[in-house]
Amino acid sequence: MKYFNYFYFLTISIFLFSCSNEQTQNVELKGNAMGTFYFIKLIDVPKKIKEEKLTLEINKTLLEINKIVSNWDNLSEISVLNSNKTLLPIKISNNLLDVFKTANFIHIKSNGYFDITLDPIIDLWGFGYKKDKMKKKPPLKEDVLETLLLVNQKKYLEINQSNNELVKKNKDVSFNLSAIGKGYGIDLIGKKLRNLKINNFLINIGGDILTNGYNSKKQDWVIGIENPNLQQQYIKEIVNVTNKGVATSGDYKNFFDNDGKKYSHIINPKSGMPINHSTKSVTVIEESAMLADGWATAFLAMGSTQGLKIAEKEKIAVIFIDKSEKKLIKVTSNEFKKLK
Repeated sequence: MKYFNYFYFLTISIFLFSCSNEQTQNVELKGNAMGTFYFIKLIDVPKKIKEEKLTLEINKTLLEINKIVSNWDNLSEISVLNSNKTLLPIKISNNLLDVFKTANFIHIKSNGYFDITLDPIIDLWGFGYKKDKMKKKPPLKEDVLETLLLVNQKKYLEINQSNNELVKKNKDVSFNLSAIGKGYGIDLIGKKLRNLKINNFLINIGGDILTNGYNSKKQDWVIGIENPNLQQQYIKEIVNVTNKGVATSGDYKNFFDNDGKKYSHIINPKSGMPINHSTKSVTVIEESAMLADGWATAFLAMGSTQGLKIAEKEKIAVIFIDKSEKKLIKVTSNEFKKLK
């Protein structure tokens, strides 16, 4: 999964560009957040929408996201839920319910390769939010196997949508939403913008993207997919998209080395071990940023061989970048090919 400190709003700067239509303007919002960045480009924004209102809406949304899905905030809804040891039904917000519903959907469709109950395994490997437990060496195999007993989303999570409740079937189960929460946050910002009658935008938070409408040239948005070989900084692929979420997950983004072996932060929920296959990165284009975010993690956890079969079955646009000897090769689904 992808792990990072969730966005707590720090700074925002606004750039205004003149347009041929005096009643609209193009706006760029750039900000820094804890552990990541964001860049939002807005096209044909009504001039009656003031800078202060845009700033306020983005600020409020980032704080709202943080208070729901951040494992780094001890008072967030997910952190409070994790600390609750009851086996009785627990009330949750509509927002958290949306995230859990999507997590369950991807968990089922991915045959369990996406699992938000991985939290204790993530912590065991030192990739979690408990900074005092950060490791630079792998845990003992018996510790992995013991901790893995707490990982099974289908077994330990029950959702009652009609009552906004969930039940933890094991009091020690805890959830980590880092592989889906960022995408959900992007979707929330997109919803806020549409409510303001801003329908042409690109939102980029930490590399995950949501597009809507058209760009400044009145065309689809052009998205570059990065090369996972960090020694060669160039774009590996370019796609044109609109009204879609785009997310990339890679084994090169967060890892540690021990005795010459690299351990990725992407954990296989079946084994409790970091991935060890030829797929270096996965980019997914989906109907929402949350779906793209979750699927990118699931596909990277399983690798391109299994991932492509599921992508074709579910009609998902995805590109896998695999390492073959010293070369990088692209493996794409039929839905992805349609974007070219």
